Amino acid sequence: MRKFVKSACIAIAVSLGTITVTSPAIAGSSQHFTSTMQTPSEPVRINVTLGENLANRADNLSTDIRDRFNSRSINNGFANNGYFGQRDLDKLTKRLKTKMQARLEKNGITVNDNATTVLNLVITDAQPNRPTFKQLSKSVSLSTHSFGVGGAKFEGTLVNTSGEQGNVSYGWFETNIRDAQYGGTWSDAFRAIDNFARKTAKSLKSP
Repeated sequence: MRKFVKSACIAIAVSLGTITVTSPAIAGSSQHFTSTMQTPSEPVRINVTLGENLANRADNLSTDIRDRFNSRSINNGFANNGYFGQRDLDKLTKRLKTKMQARLEKNGITVNDNATTVLNLVITDAQPNRPTFKQLSKSVSLSTHSFGVGGAKFEGTLVNTSGEQGNVSYGWFETNIRDAQYGGTWSDAFRAIDNFARKTAKSLKSP
């Protein structure tokens, strides 16, 4: 009975425009983890960057029309998958570097900022569960109660003085919106980051 009441309240709130529920027409799903990277015999330096399209979306909408979710307002970055704000995207790169370092060291791989072997990681896509600070400032129709499914996608290469030592890729996007209302701004993206770090470190662990 309580679930019915909660669902009814959400439906009424949405109809009144007090909250926004955003879900892409075709929600992303898990992308299988793939890695051809060789286990490094030397310390590793971690370098994390944003993909070109994602970096552009800090202050703009995506250049790919498929990223936009048919919002009536071009200023609604939450629905149109843009205007994330650099501060929020920096949170993603910082978390990926921190989590990857912790996982690699847990699996016996030394991480050193001066190492010549470099694990280059790129966050190629990301989607928040709730509007970012910049998205809220761009659109008056949004609120902190707005929510949707999220996730993130990654690519990476391991390089040393001999050249490329393999690559890695992974992505995960939630497809069930039922739990999205209980998470924070980047809950699903953080989960994707944590999964990626764990899987990558495991693939590089010496047998």
